[in-house]
Formats: sequence, structure tokens, C-alpha cells
Amino acid sequence: MKTPNPKLHLRILIFSILFSVGNIVAQDYFPKNDGVKSKNTNYTAFTNATIYVTPTQILKKGTLLIQNGKVANVGVGISLPKNVTVIDVNGKSIYPSFIDVYSDFGIVTPKRKGFNFRQRPQYDSKRKGYYWNEHIRPETNAIEKFKFDAKKATALRKAGFGVVNTHFQDGIVRGTGVLTTLNTDAANRLLDNHSAQYLSFDKSNLSNQAYPTSLMGAIALLRQLYYDADWYAKGNVTSKDISIEALNNNKNLPQIFYANDKDNALRADKLGDQFGIQYTIVGKGNEYQLVHEIKKTNATFIIPLNFPKAYDVENPFQADYVSLEQMRYWNQAPSNPGVLAKNGIRFSLTPYHLKSLPAFKKNLLKAIEYGLDKTKALEAL
Repeated sequence: MKTPNPKLHLRILIFSILFSVGNIVAQDYFPKNDGVKSKNTNYTAFTNATIYVTPTQILKKGTLLIQNGKVANVGVGISLPKNVTVIDVNGKSIYPSFIDVYSDFGIVTPKRKGFNFRQRPQYDSKRKGYYWNEHIRPETNAIEKFKFDAKKATALRKAGFGVVNTHFQDGIVRGTGVLTTLNTDAANRLLDNHSAQYLSFDKSNLSNQAYPTSLMGAIALLRQLYYDADWYAKGNVTSKDISIEALNNNKNLPQIFYANDKDNALRADKLGDQFGIQYTIVGKGNEYQLVHEIKKTNATFIIPLNFPKAYDVENPFQADYVSLEQMRYWNQAPSNPGVLAKNGIRFSLTPYHLKSLPAFKKNLLKAIEYGLDKTKALEAL
């Protein structure tokens, strides 16, 4: 008999069962009680399944035991309690649900303010008590802006996802994220309300402050911020800065940097190295083009499965506007996850940037067709 696997609760709270769940959802192990909660002591066991405890630990004819919506035990030939509902799923497979580690789920991204040509450029910050540049907002807590989106949660669950790591996608320093499950029980949904700190080279849509005006300026601003934060932490200032205090308080969290390009990924890593920070870098899907340089960063990457669509080249006049570089990218982009895996680069996969969630499975299978190992694909999810 297999003993319970403690990694299950660390990895995920929900299992995605890849077969028709019409009858399963009606079972009593997901009780709904909007009043005083009463403990449900009943169990549900799925037997004779192929269970992927991890991408490499696979149980044949296994049993998954559930109580109160959580994994109570998993193994082969495990003993079952008396108060259990047994569901034979012979021939079916059970996987841990996918985790989307980069998302804007449940949080509205602000739109950029319109530009007024008659208005003078804004050089100084209008916020008192915060950092002098309004594009630096580490004090932002995504939990304060988060609203569970039941419709999108259903779509994500259908795509295989059970947990998302979401944040407020605005600014150069964006504050902390929220790690949440996608289940319908609001009382047991939140996993971590300070899951990571997020950064980018992109200015905030909430501000018209002119600086920085370029990528070079954004990098210089981040360097200045880290120097200021170090100076502040050493007690060299008498005034209070809410932004710098938040940045210092968040420094032990995972640092996720939205680079969205192979070259920006290298720039972000170089910036982090200067201050002893190892970023987790959100890529674009073109990292294969600089794979040796990407490998030297030793960073973990978050890779979108958003492949370019085929170009319409039937019309010779339109075809003239499609460059050889664009054609190569269209042809080679699906190989990106496989190339990263073969070069020992750690990465997770995300449906971010996809307009349609059903396209995620299609693109995942395409990546496997282009060389991504199936086990590596599961590890990346």
C-alpha cells in the first residue's frame, strides 16, 4: 500500500479529472453551506484509475480518496473507510490540475489615459508619501483589487487549470500577487495573498508622468530604485516612503519580471544580477533564438503558448510585406518549449496572451509535436 503523498497539498488542492464529470460533481464531497459550516465526514474514492501523482510518479489501478474537497490519500490497494462512496473509473486517467503562474484573472487592468496635446508634460509625482516616480507602485496589493470571475474560472477549469497566480498588470513595479484556486467555495479559495512581487519595463497606465521615456530610462529608474531602497533600509533618511518600504518588505517574495522578449529577458537578468536578485522571467516565445544566452541567466522562465498565426501569402502583393524573419518565427515558435527543455532551462507554461483558452490544448499538443517531451510538458504545468 502506498502512503499519502505530502507533496499533493503543496502542489495543488484540486485534481482535474479528465473524463465526463457530470455525475461526479453531484457527489457530497463538495458540500455547499452558506451558513454555519458543518464538517462532512464522508469520503469519495475513485478506483482503478491511472493516477499521475507527479509527472514521473504514475500509479496504475490506483485509488484517489477525497474528503471535504481535498486529497485524503492516494495509492494502490489502499484501505478505504466505511463511510465512502466508491466510483470505478477503470480506463480513465487523473492528473493534478494545471497551475497558471502568470495571470490577470479577476483583476481589471487599467486603460491608458488619453493624451491631451494642450496639457503640459508631467514631470513630478502627484502622490504624496510615495516614491517620486508614479510608475513605481510596489505598495499595490492585488488582493485589494481582486474579484472572483466565475465565468472565466469555469473556462480555465475546462482547460485543465485549478490554480492561478494573478496580479495587477500595471506599472514598472506592480506590487504583490494573489494565488487562488478556481473552485466555487469562496471560504476555501485563497492560497496566498502575497504570492510574488511583479515588475516590468512598462509604464503605468494610471499616470501621465513623462519619465521614463524609453527602455533605457526604465532600466535606469529601476537601478535608482534599488539604490534608494538600500539607502532607505540602512536608516539614512528621516522621511517615510510607503513605496520603498513596500519594496523592501516584498524582497523575500519570488520576483516575477515581465520581459516579453528574448532581449529584454537578458536585460532584466543583468539588472537583477547587479543587485543580487534572481528574477523569474516572463518570456514571449522567441527564447529559442538566443537559447545559449538564455541558459546562462540560470533563470526560471514563464513561457506563453501563444504561437503566431499563419500569414496570408496567396496574394503576391501582400506576401511582399511579410519578412523572412516573420516567416521563420511563425515556423519555429512551436519548437520553443522543446528547445528550452532540451537545453536544461527551467520553465512553466501559461495561456497568457491567448485570446481563446481552448487554443491552449491545441498549442500544447503542437509544442509536443515540435519536440517537447510529454513528461516535461506536465512538469511545466
